[in-house]
Formats: sequence, structure tokens, C-alpha cells
Amino acid sequence: MIRNNYHTHTFRCGHAIGNDEEYVLEAIALGLNTLGFSDHVMLPNVKQEFVRGDYEATQGYFDSIRNLQNKYKDRINIKLGFEAEAFKEFFPYYKKLLDEKTIDYLILGNHCTLDKGLVRNFFSKITTKKDIIEYKNTLITGMKTGLFACVAHPDYFMDNYYKWNHFVKKISKEIIQASLDLDIPLEFNLSCFRRGKQKKGKEIRWGYPYIPFWKIVSKMKAKVIVGIDAHAPSDITTYLNDEGYKVLESLKLNIIDSLNI
Repeated sequence: MIRNNYHTHTFRCGHAIGNDEEYVLEAIALGLNTLGFSDHVMLPNVKQEFVRGDYEATQGYFDSIRNLQNKYKDRINIKLGFEAEAFKEFFPYYKKLLDEKTIDYLILGNHCTLDKGLVRNFFSKITTKKDIIEYKNTLITGMKTGLFACVAHPDYFMDNYYKWNHFVKKISKEIIQASLDLDIPLEFNLSCFRRGKQKKGKEIRWGYPYIPFWKIVSKMKAKVIVGIDAHAPSDITTYLNDEGYKVLESLKLNIIDSLNI
């Protein structure tokens, strides 16, 4: 069981459901101390239907979550944030949001790259060494900015990569070492436990967490935060998360309870 969840989406991204208050009520029902909203960052002049909301939805998102913060302040601690990619061209925008306290935090979800406002690569679909190196390099670049409170699903690149070999282990260790060097927690993401195991190459497994990756995390003792990655209010309380909690216990990870935000 967790007491704080910092990975929660809203309907604005186009692939989540429910209204904002329903997420809060589910979090209260679970007994959470903190619920962090971290919808996919909405960006000026970037349109990705069913991936992130249009930039015009930003203020409505801010207003809704801030209103809920006030309404439920005596029952739960609500935080306002974004899940954002390591898009260099938007680092100044991210920094401004944080500096002006428009949002409380950012989590680094390195889903894709941008080229002149257009998506060039989805890292959950990568199948080549070149793409994995790009994932690792862009991820660590984002980590080094100091803008992000944690790294969401750092093993995201293993979702559709079917080899676990010396090369992939080396990439994994570089990501984990960056987490240690920069003191940025890695998120153990519960979302795929709700989807169930799937055929991945010759394996039947979860897309992520990719367990061999997390065994290295355990050995290297990097900090780990657990994220529900809720895309529906019921994702917060569902029994389907229980398997994830059991796997967590078996891995003996260096789990932290909260983020420094």
C-alpha cells in the first residue's frame, strides 16, 4: 500500500476518463495523504490528439486542480503538476511554470521526441539499439536539468524491445546510475499490472515494469517511488494494483514514500 501518488492523469489528455473530483474522492477512499495530478503536459503549438490536451486546455486544468486543493485541504494534500518529456525546446517553459509556482512539480515521462513540433519517435515502440541509445540520452539530459521530481517508468523502452542482453543491461545501468548521481527517484509504475501480462516476443510479461531492470535497481539501491499512473478514478483503488505491490515486496527495492516537492 502507498500513502502518496504523484502520477494521475485527467480527461484532457484524451486517453483518460472521469472528472477531476472523482480522482480525489477515490484517493481519499484509499487513504492517501497526497494526490498529485500530473497530466500530460500541454504545449504551445503542439497537437497530439489522444496523447496530450491542446494548450488551450491548460488554464482550465490549473483552475480545476487549484479549486480542488482548496475544497479538500482538510482531507487530502493535492498537488498540481505535469508529466513531461525531455523536450529541450520546452525546458525554459517548464522552468517558468515551476519558478512562478504555476505548478508544484514535474515528472519526467520520456514517451517520444519532437522535431519542429512533430512527433518523431515513440519510445514504447522502439526495436533498435539506436533508438534505445536515443531514449537513454534524452532521458538523462532531462534528468540533468533539475526540473523533474522523479522519472516515470524509466524502463519504458522495454515495452516492445524483446532482448535482454549486455547492451540493454549497460543502458539500464547508465539510467540507474544517473538516478543515483542526480538523486532523482525512479518510478515503479503500476499501470501495466492493471492491463495484465501480454505476449512480448517469446515472453509473457508486463510491458513495464520490466522485472530484470528492477532487479538491477534493487542491487544498485537507487531510490524508488511508486506511481499508480491513474487514467480512471477506479485505477486508484482497484484490486488489480495488488499484484504490483506484491512484486514490489519481492524485489526489495529502496522505496521512498514521498517526493520532495
